[in-house]
Amino acid sequence: MTKEEKIGLEEAMDDLEEIVEVLEEGKMTLEESLDLYEKGMKRVKLCQARLQSAEKRIESLTGELPPDLS
Repeated sequence: MTKEEKIGLEEAMDDLEEIVEVLEEGKMTLEESLDLYEKGMKRVKLCQARLQSAEKRIESLTGELPPDLS
């Protein structure tokens, strides 16, 4: 498992907040901004994957409940 794959949802969200703040400052070169934007997009995809995984787990758990408890 790569370092990227080990990052949890909360850490990825924190990274995204920092990236947005830095990009909004506008003090970086175009190339630096593009690199940071690319990192941000990777974090967005990671967050989406983590959320989809959680959703599937919840659906799996709720699908296993007896009909009178769901």
